[in-house]
Amino acid sequence: MNEAGIDALLLAPATDLRYLTGFSGRQSDRLTCFLLTADEALLLYPNFEKAGINAELADMAECRAHIDGDDPFAILTSFIKDKIGRKVGGLIAVDNLMWSGNLLALQERLPKSRWLGASTILSPLRMLKDDEEYSLLKKAQVLAGQALGDLFKWGLEGRTEREAAAQLTEFCTRAALGRADWGPIVASGANGASPHHGASDKIIAKGDPVVIDFGGVYFGYQADMTRTPVIGRASDEFKEIYEIVLQANEAAFRAPRPGLPCEAVDAAARTVIQQAGYGEFFTHRLGHGIGLDIHEEPYMVKGNALPIAAGMSFSDEPGIYLPGKFGVRIEDILFMKDTGAERLTEFPHELREL
Repeated sequence: MNEAGIDALLLAPATDLRYLTGFSGRQSDRLTCFLLTADEALLLYPNFEKAGINAELADMAECRAHIDGDDPFAILTSFIKDKIGRKVGGLIAVDNLMWSGNLLALQERLPKSRWLGASTILSPLRMLKDDEEYSLLKKAQVLAGQALGDLFKWGLEGRTEREAAAQLTEFCTRAALGRADWGPIVASGANGASPHHGASDKIIAKGDPVVIDFGGVYFGYQADMTRTPVIGRASDEFKEIYEIVLQANEAAFRAPRPGLPCEAVDAAARTVIQQAGYGEFFTHRLGHGIGLDIHEEPYMVKGNALPIAAGMSFSDEPGIYLPGKFGVRIEDILFMKDTGAERLTEFPHELREL
């Protein structure tokens, strides 16, 4: 913050706050906000949520409650003015996930301040995972693989996509994964040509490819994986497309090296698909960073020149989507080491005919 000239950091109850303090909390119409300056830390929270304030957080920051009828924005802005002074042009960094209504109320009360996103200083920290984060991410991917294996044993033929998605969520719970705030995606037959189809009441039938993209949470860290099995025998066309996507997944796995730009990993997978003649059907970036958030920096996408570094973790998820026919996506989570990428996803890649 000193290097960037930032006078105060304001964090909503979201993953940035959890990363720095271990406290998650929740956003609501009653303001909860963490403030960090060069000298002080303050957590302002609704009084009746006092039970969620643990001793570790209380040692780290002044924890000040407000009650209904108080003006929490007045309390917070008074504290800010007291700690950083009433100078013109104070620079305040704000959590990217703070509700706009709360931010607008603060900006109205601090008209002389300047504002920027907290990701300026937090993303470079969060992108580089330590050993504990690595272990939690790896365990999350392993547990996801167990859940998918259970789903395959349960059987998909004759089920609706929605039923399969619900059962997969149940298997994730049994595997000790917390519920993800998205998905699962279960897209059978022609529905698989839509990368973010979701799940519908369509019955999964013999001959259907099924794009299954899902995740879960393990001690705050996200799992994310995609496999595309076929119900019954796979057609020759599907086998051809599957092999191309698998080669693209492998190319992206082998491409990253510390210092290489992120866009080069996307290019490695995209080149395979383009050379096979299906470039127009790979309609999204190769991957996204993963950690406390399912999508976070770094992004493996054209135009991102950010150098890859050891400690980064991101998805490798090429796909081909043929409108009116089917889609294929194969997704792993990779973790960067000094010598190259490690696959945290252990679930097999080979085409599964269920």
